[in-house]
Amino acid sequence: MRFTPLLFSLAACALPGLASATSNAPSLLVPAYFYPEAAGAKEWARLTAAASQVSVTAIINPDSGAGSAYDPTYAQAVIDFKSAGGKVLGYVSTNWGQRDLQAVKSDIDNYANWYPVDGLFFDESGENASELGYFTTVANYARQSKPGATLIANPGTVPNEAYMALFNSVVVYENPASKLSAYVPPAYLTKYSADHFGMLVLNGSQAVMEQQVAFAASNNLGYVYVNDRPVRANEWSALPAYWDAEVAAVKLLSAVPEPEQYAMLLAGLGLVAGAARRQRAKKHG
Repeated sequence: MRFTPLLFSLAACALPGLASATSNAPSLLVPAYFYPEAAGAKEWARLTAAASQVSVTAIINPDSGAGSAYDPTYAQAVIDFKSAGGKVLGYVSTNWGQRDLQAVKSDIDNYANWYPVDGLFFDESGENASELGYFTTVANYARQSKPGATLIANPGTVPNEAYMALFNSVVVYENPASKLSAYVPPAYLTKYSADHFGMLVLNGSQAVMEQQVAFAASNNLGYVYVNDRPVRANEWSALPAYWDAEVAAVKLLSAVPEPEQYAMLLAGLGLVAGAARRQRAKKHG
């Protein structure tokens, strides 16, 4: 994989933002699409352990949505995770505004009735003004069904700014790490607080993960998650091999309250990543 300037240039990643950089670490936004039994139960245990250390928001997806019936195994996993301090969102597909609205409403109602979720994650959401009517209906119905719910839309790219009025947060990037160089922050980014934006990165190395956690913290992205699984290979069906390191990276940022210390930490993460690259180069030289 070619490591891009976006990932490893601390000048681009940190210098312009350090004067305004927040000392708040991003929340890990984890599509936890693994059933909480056998290997999946172990993954949920790791998620739950992490929730007691850092901010973790898990997205549950019982059956491409809430499913057709209440599942006590899922419910217990959610309860345990929330007891440790985690937040839970229910997955709802919208098929880019093409899914039948009644089916979307049914998912919303089922989550409200079956699981103690904190909100909803609308996948494959719209990005253009032409779909605003559909998503206005969806967002309004969700708030009526579950008042106070956190609503996150996932267009996987930068949407029309009007979507910011409909949802609490939008995922402005969902793609492999190899495409990070093409990411362009929305022009309206600085008009909103960091918790309005998120980034989901697939098929990234541990070095990529470390840099993206730092990048999110200094570039107004309140949610981030990087995994090591390739696209179209059940990419959200397990946590990455470096999950513990990802939790540690967020925890480290959480413990840095002062801007000066924060700047040093971001620079340090860059030095660590650079050393790792040089070590790999020696091995392959």
